[in-house]
Amino acid sequence: MDATTFNIGICEMSADLFVLSVKRGYDSKDFIEKLMKSETATHLYNKTDTQMWLGSNYIMETLEQEVQIKKGEIYPEDLMSWIGYLFACWNFTYADDTPKDMIKQAPVEVLILAYQGLHVLSFEDAIRELKNIYKEKRKK
Repeated sequence: MDATTFNIGICEMSADLFVLSVKRGYDSKDFIEKLMKSETATHLYNKTDTQMWLGSNYIMETLEQEVQIKKGEIYPEDLMSWIGYLFACWNFTYADDTPKDMIKQAPVEVLILAYQGLHVLSFEDAIRELKNIYKEKRKK
C-alpha cells in the first residue's frame, strides 16, 4: 500500500467504523459480514470515492439504512480496529478485489483465529498470509 496521507486517513476511518460498531453494541460477526457484502462497502472500499471523508458516523448511518444489523456478541475494540484497517489496506493493495472478495478470502472465523499471529505483521504481509490460507483451503 502506498502510505499517502489520503490512504492512511481512509484506513483510520475504516478502523473507526469497526470500533463504532462495537460502541453501538452490534454483533461483530454480523456487522463485518453485512458491511462487506453491502453496497455501502462497494463505495467505502473504492479508491476514488471521496465520501469516505464524511467519516465513520456517516458511513454507519448509510449502512444502517441499507441493512439491519443485529445486536449481540462484540469483539474487542483492538481486534475490530485491526480488521477495519486491514480491509481498507486490502483495498489499496489489491485493487481488483471487491469487498465481497475480501470477506470470502478472509472470513470472520479465519480473521479471529489468525489475529494473534497476523496483527504483529505489516498489513500487506497479513493480507498475503490470509490470501495464502484461502488458497490452501481451496486446494483441500
